[in-house]
Amino acid sequence: MGIYNRADGKYIKDLPTYIKFFPFLMRRRHDASIYFSQKIDLTKTMLYMKNNDVKIFHIFLASLLKLGVEKPAFNRFVVGKRVYQRNYLAIGFMAKADHSEEASEVSVKVFFDENDTLKKVRDKVQEKVDIVKQSGTFNVDKSIDVLTRLPKFLTTFIFFVLRTLDHFGLLSQSFIHDNPLFVSAYVTNVGSIGLDAPFHHMYEWGTTSLFSSLGKIRKDYIVCEKTETLKVTDTVNITFTIDERIADGIYMANALNDFKKYMENPELLE
Repeated sequence: MGIYNRADGKYIKDLPTYIKFFPFLMRRRHDASIYFSQKIDLTKTMLYMKNNDVKIFHIFLASLLKLGVEKPAFNRFVVGKRVYQRNYLAIGFMAKADHSEEASEVSVKVFFDENDTLKKVRDKVQEKVDIVKQSGTFNVDKSIDVLTRLPKFLTTFIFFVLRTLDHFGLLSQSFIHDNPLFVSAYVTNVGSIGLDAPFHHMYEWGTTSLFSSLGKIRKDYIVCEKTETLKVTDTVNITFTIDERIADGIYMANALNDFKKYMENPELLE
């Protein structure tokens, strides 16, 4: 482990020259962030949800999982000016015991297999959320609680050490395993609290190259391409913030078109 062999990914040597150069041109994820939004036609999706006991959040996660499997560049990350292919599929998000302002938030990180079906994704998510809610915390939350109790200079020094270890690929497997920001994608379901999808910032800590927001389901106009007419149907807006250093624009556009296809036709996720 170290530099070319991380606990969570493999260094990619055979990349196009411009992709190799991107980390020098854009040193931080903030510098390399690009933004996409999609309006999803839920005409078929709502009927599928009604007949198959799944929620829009499960379809959202399963579609992202397909993205990571079929378009592996979406499961890459940049650390120390090097591009790595992640060696697992995982999604991170925050969960609340209820929708009250007083309810505490807990971090959730769910691991998936490339052959997981939509219902398998649903079951894994629910199982993990139930475990975390019962315990009231995730392992990384305990570490954060300790760090926030230390003097600021000591916390700053500890993070300096951690970032240095991360830069050289020396973070341990056990440390990465529980950290919800070392994931293929980090998501937020703001639709569950009645909000539309915002464009979220990227985190400099961790290895997440994709942040996606799921908005609320609402009625809106959709253009029928075959008839070139407008219809009013259930829709949802989804936004993406992506680290441009992992892939080129055409690759991203094709991948997000595939994502839209899965969201609108969830039977493809079975």
